[in-house]
Amino acid sequence: MTTDSFFVFAGHEYEISHQSDAGQLEFEWVKKYGPTFRIFSCFSEDVLLIADPMGLQHIFQSHCYPKTRDIRLIAERVFGRGLLWATGETHQRHRRALNSAFSTQQLKVYMTFFQGMMFKLVTKWNDQLEENPAVLNMAHWMPKVTLDVIGQSAFDFNFGVLDGTAEYNELYRTMRDMFLDSKSSSPLTEIYTAVRRRLPERFGFRLYTTKEDRRFAAFLSAAQSTARSILLQKQEAEILNPNSDDKDIISVLIRTKYDDYKKRLSEEEIISQIATIILAGNETTSSTMSWMLYELSRNTESQARVHGEIASLRARTGYRIALTSADYDSMPYFNAVMKETLRLHPILPILIREADCDDTLPLSVAVRSRTGRLLSHVPIRKGQRIMLHLGAYNRLTQVWGDDADSWNPVRFLTEKKDVMVGVYGNLYMISGGVRSCIGPIFTRIRVMELQVMLFELIESFEFSLPSEGVDIQRIPSILMVPMIRGKPELGVQLPLQVKQCIQQ
Repeated sequence: MTTDSFFVFAGHEYEISHQSDAGQLEFEWVKKYGPTFRIFSCFSEDVLLIADPMGLQHIFQSHCYPKTRDIRLIAERVFGRGLLWATGETHQRHRRALNSAFSTQQLKVYMTFFQGMMFKLVTKWNDQLEENPAVLNMAHWMPKVTLDVIGQSAFDFNFGVLDGTAEYNELYRTMRDMFLDSKSSSPLTEIYTAVRRRLPERFGFRLYTTKEDRRFAAFLSAAQSTARSILLQKQEAEILNPNSDDKDIISVLIRTKYDDYKKRLSEEEIISQIATIILAGNETTSSTMSWMLYELSRNTESQARVHGEIASLRARTGYRIALTSADYDSMPYFNAVMKETLRLHPILPILIREADCDDTLPLSVAVRSRTGRLLSHVPIRKGQRIMLHLGAYNRLTQVWGDDADSWNPVRFLTEKKDVMVGVYGNLYMISGGVRSCIGPIFTRIRVMELQVMLFELIESFEFSLPSEGVDIQRIPSILMVPMIRGKPELGVQLPLQVKQCIQQ
């Protein structure tokens, strides 16, 4: 582990957040020290880094490891007092309200929205390409699609970003670049952040605002303004049609005011939920889709195999029949490609938790103590801060094999894991664990959206790396975002050459 003049103050967390490629340092540390070891944060604070599958499973299934106070305060600054901020009984109340909106009955409705929006994108690209290949920025197009999908499916609301509607371009712009300053902060800012973590809540975020703070505030302002417009539109519709049984998320949340207190949300809480869904639902899917197309561009044999499965399915179903969830699930390699993308490119590779009680953490891979003794369990003291490194877990050779650093979707066709960390491909997604956001239905909706996007894009287009070449960095800026190496001024970028497929 490297040192510099600021290391004694900023610690390893500064190194992690300012490396050139997300995960590069931690992957090397895990290979050297194993999946469980200690690092030092600002002012030499002891932090436990864990990528061990049994340890992660224990933490996710235990009520002993809540979000840290500063993470909750960041969530409040980004989303307001919504689901990602809430804890304890408030968190349970928010989950109960949202779970009633994310029901299995809605899955078919969401599927129709996903397919309709992808038809619009395919048509737009076909008109733009006119049989001539062109380089398109996936990090520009994918968020537009997913934002419009969220508007239609979750809120019954038209953002119109894909059509170029100017009214909500500010919301799109603030989302696109909001995490970039998390990468470019100075060592002094990192030290200030650590100091702020230790101050009383009423003072910690008032002393000084960083560039990151200001970007977060800009998004929250744009998201809350949009959320109020959405809420007003739905409330007016409810007045005109009080017997409406609309199943979109906002309609369901509005009706919670008639429920018992265990599910009831205030107007400000509903606005915060809208802001949460706008960002979390948009970034997770659009980023994963961008990275998936990038990997298929680099691995053309995988792209050809996916296209072959799609063609075989079309031969069975025909082109005029709307595909069902079972149709998408019937393509094994197609779905393995999605899982392999989520494994190699987790949108949120690091989570931070803090033990609120003494505990003992079980391990799959024993760790050696300072005295040389192998330990299968690690004692945890109340107040211990823990870095859950999902990106490093996703590359453990003990779990994924010797080629864990390489692209190989076939691993998901054969291998079974002894310890389950996540419900989808043994991969942790944002809805897992006892402190999960919404639950397995949200995971299923996200998977369905990815399936529809991948199917329509690979059926209609061929993707490849630009002829002049491109060197993409995985920038660690809270979320993991793509940029062109050496060109940070261009912002979030993932350019790929797109060519129309000739339909048989």
